[in-house]
Amino acid sequence: MLQTDRRVLSGALDALSIHTIILDRSGHCSHVSPQAKTLLSQSGVLTIRKDQLRRTPSSRAIADCRCAAGPIDIDLDLQPCLDCVTRSAATADANSTTCSVSVTGDDGLCTHLRLSPIPVGAQNGAADAAALLVIEPPSMSNAAELQPDAALLLTPAEREVATELLSGRRPAEIAQRRNVTIDTIRSQIKRIYAKLGVSGLVEFMASARR
Repeated sequence: MLQTDRRVLSGALDALSIHTIILDRSGHCSHVSPQAKTLLSQSGVLTIRKDQLRRTPSSRAIADCRCAAGPIDIDLDLQPCLDCVTRSAATADANSTTCSVSVTGDDGLCTHLRLSPIPVGAQNGAADAAALLVIEPPSMSNAAELQPDAALLLTPAEREVATELLSGRRPAEIAQRRNVTIDTIRSQIKRIYAKLGVSGLVEFMASARR
């Protein structure tokens, strides 16, 4: 029954064509989606060794840790995030321990991870499935210009717009490149400034650039 439930869960995730990894209670990778396997094989910052997800020694990982109430550096084994999230899966409501991690390589590209516990009531018999890891691949080749700490606070679309701003592009040009209205870009820029706690472009450039 346990193996069947895990296969059903894994199959459902694979059908979504997203980069997902299911972690068991010990933090080991019990299932890696085909998309995640492809991404990991091409990644210079993440790898799986002995069923454990690790970052490479040359990379840097920063977590937006709710337990620590702020960004913290993460070691090669991505601890304490994996332990924290998988342990919290034992509770019925584990939303408060969802964790975001930004891993930056030598090339400056940031790969973003989101760890979410699978609460006991939602496991449907797959008792070893403790957490779900979703990997968001780098979206832009020049993402190295955006500070990882700042990137953690932004959505994927906002990160792309922020990187365009750091490259010196104006809102009208960004809108044209992204095939959206300039009002959409202006709204995204306002949200970026609010999330980063800056008042304008000059302050944004000073605080968000690597």
